[in-house]
Amino acid sequence: MWTHTEHLFGPQSAEAYAAVKAADDQVGQVWEELKRDYPARATLVVVSDHGFSSIKRTIMPNVVLRKAGLTRRQNGDVHVVSQGGAEFVYIGDETRRDEIMDRVRKEFSGLEGIASIAGPSELKADGVANPKDDPHAPDMILFAKEGYSFGDTAAGSLPFNEKPERKGSHGHDANLPDLHATFLMWGEGVKPGVNLGEITNIDVAPTIAKLLGIEFPNVDGKPLEAGLAN
Repeated sequence: MWTHTEHLFGPQSAEAYAAVKAADDQVGQVWEELKRDYPARATLVVVSDHGFSSIKRTIMPNVVLRKAGLTRRQNGDVHVVSQGGAEFVYIGDETRRDEIMDRVRKEFSGLEGIASIAGPSELKADGVANPKDDPHAPDMILFAKEGYSFGDTAAGSLPFNEKPERKGSHGHDANLPDLHATFLMWGEGVKPGVNLGEITNIDVAPTIAKLLGIEFPNVDGKPLEAGLAN
């Protein structure tokens, strides 16, 4: 249950701090067990997959698309998938793809809560493949401003929910500071007391591979040498 606490009550809530305390106690138990089983040889790495945004309003893209006649039921052939602070836009009609993308951009440009709209040329910067290269990739991504998230319903006349059930979410633009993840490591092979500053996710796996003495060639990331002992 505590893994969903920040969704239900929001980050920095009393419930969230209690959940963090519970998780911290469990990490402590794992560390003590590791030290008993592998004395002077244990290393522990703790990584979170994302940060969290406090949510005050929910954007309903399907309401916007319905009003514009762009949903699949209206033969507009636009399907969207909500992922917290990001909305993946899929266009089924390849013959009208550019036209439909222009219409989607027009409908959402300037809408309250929309931070940016990424089309095929901008997807790479967000770590997403071009749909021409990967059929699973979206044609566009809508990013919400911090404090907003996306919902699925097409019901109602307003494109917003003023009282969202969830008080926290993620999936926003990864450049937002509150959406940054956590990385900690200690134990054998780790230099104590080092502040690595801001790192990139792609450096985590090469760092763990080096701690294990495993060759990890042909990857984009690199070991975080500043935090590793000789």
